[in-house]
Amino acid sequence: MKRILYISLMIVPVSLFGKVTLQNPDSLFALANKYYTEGKYSEAVTHYEAIVANGKVSAELYFNLGNAYFKLNDIAHAILNFERAYLLNPGDDDISFNLELARAYTTDKIEAIPDFFVVKWVKSISNLFSSNTWAFLAISSFIIALILFMIFQFSGKYLIKKYAFIISWFSAFIFIVSLAFSVSQKNRIVNSNHAIVTSSAVSVKSSPSESSNDLFILHAGTKVETLRNVGEWCEIRIADGNKGWLPKSAFERI
Repeated sequence: MKRILYISLMIVPVSLFGKVTLQNPDSLFALANKYYTEGKYSEAVTHYEAIVANGKVSAELYFNLGNAYFKLNDIAHAILNFERAYLLNPGDDDISFNLELARAYTTDKIEAIPDFFVVKWVKSISNLFSSNTWAFLAISSFIIALILFMIFQFSGKYLIKKYAFIISWFSAFIFIVSLAFSVSQKNRIVNSNHAIVTSSAVSVKSSPSESSNDLFILHAGTKVETLRNVGEWCEIRIADGNKGWLPKSAFERI
């Protein structure tokens, strides 16, 4: 894999995760990275997962966890954590690279329905930055637009008023676009309805029942969209548009 990131995490109360006592996430994260560099990937996963279980998550943490799972040849959980990292930071090239690399090891090669070119173009721009970065751009452009509008109102010089007016409207446009992308990215994280199949192989059923007909088989690492729940079953849709039902135990939500 391409790299392991080192981050600083806030101090949180003590919690137990397996045999790991989480006293200080900073030291725990450093220890997990140490295990990774020493080739002790199982220990690294245990320590990374302890931090996740305590609610201290980030794109960098999920990225490192995905790397550790990849080294253990657990492709499904590697993809799951790379997807989580990508959800938080879609503009990171290393995350995208490792996600695509892990996907190459999956069994199912599903042809996705292509997006309309305008939708694809808008998504590509939106994914350049995270929600927080877009929010920062929105706030900055709003402040610039406000300052320039005040200059337009109170300046007595024609050229200054002219350029202040033009640039203020451009800044206002950047504000609107950045705010829309920030909200879109935030909603994508909060309302994520995708999951990764973690069972080695599972039959997709025609209805939420074990006795119903088998439609097709999915393998570990395949990404699905979750639609609705019925008891312990969930209706899913795969990238090519086919639908069916899976037991909830067969996948983990991104």
